[in-house]
Amino acid sequence: MSSDHFSAVALAHLCAAKGVKHAVISPGSRDAPLIIAFNAQQGMECLRVIDERSAAFFALGMAQQLHAPVALICTSGSAVLNYAPAVAEAFYQRVPLLVICADRPEEWIDQGEGQTIRQRDVLVPHVKKSVQLPRAAVDDLSRWHCGRLINEAIDATLLPVPGPVQVNVPFEEPLYGRTGNGGEDLFQQASTPMMERPRAISRVLTEPFILPGHARWLVQQLSSSMRVMILAGQGVWSEGLKAQLLALAGLPQITVFTEATSDLDDPAFITTIDRTIAGVRPENENGLRPELLITFGGAIVSKRIKDLLRAWKPGQHWNVDPGQRHVDTYQCLSHDIAVSPETFFAQITAPVVAASAGRTDSFYREAWKMTEERMRGAHQHILASTSFCDLTVFNTLVDRIPADSDVHLASSTPARYAQLFDRTRGLRFFANRGTSGIDGCTSTAVGAAHVSGRLTTLITGDTAFCYDSNAFWNGYLSPHLKVIVIDNGGGNIFRFIEGPDRDPELLPWFEAPHGRDIARLVKSFGLYHIHAEDAASLAAGLDELYKDHGRPAVLHVTTDARTSPKVLRGYFKQLREA
Repeated sequence: MSSDHFSAVALAHLCAAKGVKHAVISPGSRDAPLIIAFNAQQGMECLRVIDERSAAFFALGMAQQLHAPVALICTSGSAVLNYAPAVAEAFYQRVPLLVICADRPEEWIDQGEGQTIRQRDVLVPHVKKSVQLPRAAVDDLSRWHCGRLINEAIDATLLPVPGPVQVNVPFEEPLYGRTGNGGEDLFQQASTPMMERPRAISRVLTEPFILPGHARWLVQQLSSSMRVMILAGQGVWSEGLKAQLLALAGLPQITVFTEATSDLDDPAFITTIDRTIAGVRPENENGLRPELLITFGGAIVSKRIKDLLRAWKPGQHWNVDPGQRHVDTYQCLSHDIAVSPETFFAQITAPVVAASAGRTDSFYREAWKMTEERMRGAHQHILASTSFCDLTVFNTLVDRIPADSDVHLASSTPARYAQLFDRTRGLRFFANRGTSGIDGCTSTAVGAAHVSGRLTTLITGDTAFCYDSNAFWNGYLSPHLKVIVIDNGGGNIFRFIEGPDRDPELLPWFEAPHGRDIARLVKSFGLYHIHAEDAASLAAGLDELYKDHGRPAVLHVTTDARTSPKVLRGYFKQLREA
């Protein structure tokens, strides 16, 4: 039995036909036809998450791992507004979400009817497409229109680049009616055979490439430049792309910078950007300044590299992006290259390597490697004499988190600390850096762990952990999920950022101590709790954390609120003086 509302059954049917296999649903009344239809749809996994804000980030984490759209279903009214933070994150991180919102008929909008808002197109600033399905698909034309709109919406979650799409579905009462044969009875009410069921329109994937003349010019520029910097942003990239970058990183005129969230760690690359650029000084910066900058991928965490490149303003900046966004982060964009990074590097790498064979006139790669080595030595020297604090905690975590597993970094302190340490053990890093909010970090990790089947560690702060504690209010908590809460008494980053740290009266408004008992909060959700407060208990706590407890486990690490920011300030000061 399925719903007797055509649009609900058509949505479930076409989602399954076009590869959408998971639906995260928040309970309600107006979305009853969708709940009935999706639960009746063969091959569809339906997951119930009550809190819409958490549900949206949970779906984001799933889609992030699946590289496929996940349906997100809610009732009418303010429910859809709770999706907004996750939808914005998905938009900037390019994660495919199909946001399906039940609604009342448009005739009732602004007429005092309950649970009714101006819902149509409400997410438009941060979705790739927004469609409104027909209120009543009662004839062949309206059914054809309904099916076409659904096809367009599902396809738009992936093409030309992934992202969220909103589908608004008005339903007339009654809402709970059912029809037999999983909706087949409903399809057979059409007056002509061709309209019996909504038709799935197949996608034919294509890939643009650089025209030969332009490719030759790009190769000539790269092979003749003296100083080329490649900067990789957030993303999950293919092994083929990594191989191309490794080939380029072997050339004397090219250096490759990557971050934790770039998922491109290798000793051939500069992977500790903030730590390394602390070694840039007036006497060596001319040799380190790029004349050509190539960027690709999503957000860059490092504010320091942004500030440095904005000050340096390379003569050329090529941004490689199939969405052709004209992202001018460094205020020197000269060329927008609208192909995928995989296509770009596949076309230009071999010719650049061949044309650069035997070059001895550039020492750019070596200059950056020398700076990196000098800062690595200083980093190790500083840590050897540093007492227990956030910095030493992260030093331990990077060494002790099991190899070849997934790590989710909450904003903003964890995402920044992770940039300071070498990453060489096959860890994959994820973070909600599209909008850099703390609001759904835990829910995203919970959703990711549910579908990945991989050991997943979330590193978060106490404020972010409390803020998104509803992430644990669902029945899909993977025992592979491990959470490390670094509790420094609030938004400790504001004791490091210049401004709030100098105004004792305003600091509480930024730092916002929560006063919650983390241990009791963890236990209230039935999670396994471990506490650490020094180096010895941290080491023992990590051993205990990664045992099989049959449920998620939380390691709660307390550090001193005043020590950690002082140590971090001193750390960068000592790096600059090294």
